[in-house]
Amino acid sequence: MLQIESVSKHYSTKILLSGASAHLRPNSRVGLVGPNGAGKTTLFRMILGEESPDKGTIRKRPRLRVGYLPQELETITGKNVLDATHRDLYPEHEAERILMGLGFSEIDFTREVEKLSGGYRMRVALAHLLLSNPDVLMLDEPTNHLDKPTQRWFEQFLLDSNMTLLIISHDTAFLDRVVTHIWDLRHHKIEEYRGNYTSFQKLRAERDAQREAAAGRQAKEVARVQTFVDRFRYQANKASQVQSRIKQLEKVKMIEVKRDPKRVKFRFPTPAASGRQVLELKGVAKSYGEKVIYRSLDFSVERGQRIALVGENGAGKSTLLKMLAGALAFEKGTRTVGHGVTLHYFAQHQAETLNPEHSILESLEEVSKHAEMNFLRGIAGAFLFSGQDQKKPIKALSGGERNRVALARMLVEPANTLLLDEPTNHLDPSSVDVLTDAMTEFQGTLVFISHDPTFLSRIATRVVEIEDGRARDFMGDYEYYLWKKAQELESIKETQEELNGKAQAKGSGPTKAMVGQVQAQPKESGGERRDLTKTHARLEKQVSRAEAEIAELESKVKAREIELADPALYKQFDKWNALHQEQDGWKRELERLTARWEGLSAELEDVKQKLGALK
Repeated sequence: MLQIESVSKHYSTKILLSGASAHLRPNSRVGLVGPNGAGKTTLFRMILGEESPDKGTIRKRPRLRVGYLPQELETITGKNVLDATHRDLYPEHEAERILMGLGFSEIDFTREVEKLSGGYRMRVALAHLLLSNPDVLMLDEPTNHLDKPTQRWFEQFLLDSNMTLLIISHDTAFLDRVVTHIWDLRHHKIEEYRGNYTSFQKLRAERDAQREAAAGRQAKEVARVQTFVDRFRYQANKASQVQSRIKQLEKVKMIEVKRDPKRVKFRFPTPAASGRQVLELKGVAKSYGEKVIYRSLDFSVERGQRIALVGENGAGKSTLLKMLAGALAFEKGTRTVGHGVTLHYFAQHQAETLNPEHSILESLEEVSKHAEMNFLRGIAGAFLFSGQDQKKPIKALSGGERNRVALARMLVEPANTLLLDEPTNHLDPSSVDVLTDAMTEFQGTLVFISHDPTFLSRIATRVVEIEDGRARDFMGDYEYYLWKKAQELESIKETQEELNGKAQAKGSGPTKAMVGQVQAQPKESGGERRDLTKTHARLEKQVSRAEAEIAELESKVKAREIELADPALYKQFDKWNALHQEQDGWKRELERLTARWEGLSAELEDVKQKLGALK
């Protein structure tokens, strides 16, 4: 399908590939891995014909259809989400199913693409690619902006498809679940391995150990022969044996053991401490046009906390981080910065703001004109840029290398509070480990967004879940948050089973019990408190049942959205339409039940106030 034959590629200051070869077989799913700057994206460009190898060839099957999702997307103007997906080339209903699988709702279909966040623009481009069903699909960091439900759907789509895949990803868990082969860009070659990422690591370690052992045995044998030559070189009776061994040494091809670059460790500078209260938002309201993100948000950050903001894409995590940083205005409310607080804000697309013509050192110098050059070189070195690489222009760097430069700029002028939006995007696993170690040792305050579960588990000391314009606190680490969420889901399930059991015993459904009218209370003289107490208890039960019923219906709606996005329904429009109509009915029922719940809650609040007045 695709053959890479003895390809070499270098730039003025760096060799990327030297005699690299590989074979992409039909229906294989290949993960392309290697450190940032090894040449992964450059290899993609050569396959696409956007760049040419210095030596060697890349052969493709005739009429091969190749789809490509780059890190940096083209700007689509004048189109809504649905039109940009099908582009008048594919059926609308198929485009709708894929968009729903990638986390879009029907309301989103008419939104203009250019007004979407970078993550959602990437999803539109991905939807179009999946819809086009190419022979070879090349993806450059496809999971960077996908939340967990969307990523699960995406993974299943890839596993069910017949496309041959070539994927650049630093998400090792994703590679473990999806790929069948690994291409490792290492020491300017492509080493091929069968299996997923975990098996690749094991096989590579075994291969390295075997190579080192063979090199060791060879070195001992060479040393033994050389010792014989040195000892008997000038003895006439040993001349023929010496010459024989000299020729033997000349023919030996030494086994070369190449070492991977050393892992560099760095520390964030220790800045002056801030006051106890670092940041506070009070009564904040924020909207984008008609879309309301927050109505009245209260949020505070205290010194030393490492806060992870979690939630589905589009919930408002990045919006909250921008408001905390003072980078985004809001319509109502106040933002208070504590005493002695110094801030660094790392945006999701921070690397895009770098001047492409500046070198790495010049980019660091922009942050502080008075910093000494040796100091800047040290910071660049801490982020794995050494020697002549420090003079490379930003435009020549890979996405991961640009992210490292953007992170390095935060060290030039120390700050005691770091606000980070997806700092590990585009970073290879080794760089993520280095950054994680530095974060755990940082003495200041962190508020960050990440989809990397390992990074979340190692860093967070407090988790805040953003959902429906509310910020819900979990005062513990990420493992505690996951445990708490699992407990809540189990509790909802048990409550629903109990309600269903009672409804069957009475011969009537929970819906009937839930929507029944509150009976008028008898007004016996002197028994007002007793009657109000009974009403209070009854209303509490009805509200609780309503909440359980709504939760079940919401769960059914979400499950149906996933079902409707199933690629297997592509050619079963009648079935898809019937399921869609049933879902619409659930949504209407959900609106009615929600309105009823609001009425019951208002009645309950009124009864509480009356009881309070009698005390």
